[in-house]
Amino acid sequence: MLCVVTLTRARGTRDPADSVARANTLLAAGDTTGAITLLEHSHLDDHTDPRASILLGRLWRLRGTIDARLRSQHVLEDARLWFPRDPDVLIELGRTYFAQRFFPDAMGCLQRALDVDPSRCDAYYLMGLYHYRNWKRQNAYTDDLDVARRQLRTAWTCDTTNVDAARLYLYARYALADTSVREADQMLARYPNDASFQLYRGTLAFDAGQYDVCGRYFDRGLSLLPPAEREAYQSLTSVLSAEMISKYEDAPLSARDVVRRAYWIGADPDPTTPVNERQIEHIYRVFVSDMLFSNAWTGRRGWQCDRGETFIKYGRPLTIEHSLGKGQDGHVETWSYARGSEFRQFLFVDEFLNGDPRIPYDDDYVLHNMRHEGEVSTLPFTRARLTGLLDVTVFRDDDLHASLYTGMRIDADSVEAYALPASTNRYMMRGAYFNSSWKREGSYSDTLWTSQLPVHADAGRRDIDFVRRASVPFGEYRVAWCLQDEHSRMFALARGDADAGRFAGDGLMLSDVLLYDDVTDSGRNSSGAIDRGGQRMRPHTGHMYRADDPVRSYVEVYGLTTIEGMSAFEIRYSIFPGHAGDTPAWKDWFHTAAGVLGFGDSDPVISQSFQREGNSHRANEYLAIDISALDAGVYDLLVEVLDLNSGRHATSHTSLTVELPAVGRR
Repeated sequence: MLCVVTLTRARGTRDPADSVARANTLLAAGDTTGAITLLEHSHLDDHTDPRASILLGRLWRLRGTIDARLRSQHVLEDARLWFPRDPDVLIELGRTYFAQRFFPDAMGCLQRALDVDPSRCDAYYLMGLYHYRNWKRQNAYTDDLDVARRQLRTAWTCDTTNVDAARLYLYARYALADTSVREADQMLARYPNDASFQLYRGTLAFDAGQYDVCGRYFDRGLSLLPPAEREAYQSLTSVLSAEMISKYEDAPLSARDVVRRAYWIGADPDPTTPVNERQIEHIYRVFVSDMLFSNAWTGRRGWQCDRGETFIKYGRPLTIEHSLGKGQDGHVETWSYARGSEFRQFLFVDEFLNGDPRIPYDDDYVLHNMRHEGEVSTLPFTRARLTGLLDVTVFRDDDLHASLYTGMRIDADSVEAYALPASTNRYMMRGAYFNSSWKREGSYSDTLWTSQLPVHADAGRRDIDFVRRASVPFGEYRVAWCLQDEHSRMFALARGDADAGRFAGDGLMLSDVLLYDDVTDSGRNSSGAIDRGGQRMRPHTGHMYRADDPVRSYVEVYGLTTIEGMSAFEIRYSIFPGHAGDTPAWKDWFHTAAGVLGFGDSDPVISQSFQREGNSHRANEYLAIDISALDAGVYDLLVEVLDLNSGRHATSHTSLTVELPAVGRR
């Protein structure tokens, strides 16, 4: 009898805080099992203090197994019997009920905790989280979403350290189409290093059409993401068709970054601006799909589910209809898209009522077809698109640098037809050039007035011509130029390629072939002319000729061998039947090298040869070729040079088009 009394007193005088402190020490050392064992033997049935029961219930729940959750539930329910008004016990038991998906019991515990202590911010958060997740599970109704918004706002107001409450509150507002830029800016200022707030703010800017602002927020947001999550935004697997995905995935890892840049620059509606509207549209879709379609019950992120894939591929649907499926089909969503004359629908069935509707297996061909298509842009483009012709010609200047001449031609009548009448008619010109890895190397910008534009009349056709020069290191370049009026009513974009990498050697080589028009009046079209080799020339942008036009060409020869101070070479000009097509790099963003132009076994239609002598390692050549014998069509002009002193050979080529005679042309 004395032993029992002594034991009871010893257990009654034990301080539960000692067990909790020792358990936390074990947890800090990574010994979760030891902490659980210690707490289970800490005389929980004394019921003098709930702290050991709370910690033990939490540790069992975090193990995540069914048996562990049941043990957590048992420990905490026992603690509630002895401490029915302890809010910590009630909230911890509510968390376990959530993990067990006993939602009514969980909400009851949280509400009782608030009845005891209305200032418990964590209870408000958990209740808001329940309603937010329940909305995702139901998806067709906004009642839960509205309650979630209020509860999450309350949770964040009383505990501004709760980042999750702030994030989900903003997401709930977005899903309700009730966004606030001011409130988003306030939360962004509080959590500047959280990627989700940067991406959310960029999403609001994208919805407002503020693409430059959006791009800045997206850049900061992506830089804050962990690498694995950032890859979901940067990968092209959700953008490309199935055929192109295999090509992308087969590329070496070191080359994928170049491939990604090439794809997005090629898809950019205006590569001359710092912001890439097409790329930020993709980032926007990935983020919104994650915000709206991620699922806590399945653990799937928004971009991994069928609805997210569809949203990323096609953007927002025209309509979303909700209905109950037949038999056991559960909740059904029907997304409808209308693109011009095409009408498409996607059916998603939530067979398991978990908030993650899928394309049914018997309609799996729909998912298959979707994945075999490339991503479709829905960016609005209200400006009139005009055709711009661009030529890029490079010449060697010294041992390290080349001159890159870019000439653009636009039909002046079309420009004036779309410009706003009675306005100042100021035009913005922008240019940009990229290296072979598709990194921006430089840019141009200029403002011209109508009176300053070099407009000239040419057989009844008026064109706007302008030429710009850039000094660049040796290498391959992609060039883009655009012209638009000050009111953004018209827009002309043109792209081209240049290879200055071949100038890096010391051997015999040729510059690009410049096709030009003779400038007899030096004061006319001065901005569209260049000075090279002692002559003033205006590039014949577009390389389109009539049969009665002479083809004037200019080429420079480098690396000639001199013997006794003299160089000697033979140069030949040949015109072969050619093929129309875009320049390779802009046409195929997987392009890595232009390759060798093959003329096959075709005989030249026109061929002329000349021998030259000089006293330098470099020379330049002018020639006006009569093309009156050519029929209408596309041709390649090949220039070949043979160094008579060394026997070395070099070639350069360009294309030209002979047009049909215009009816009524003066």
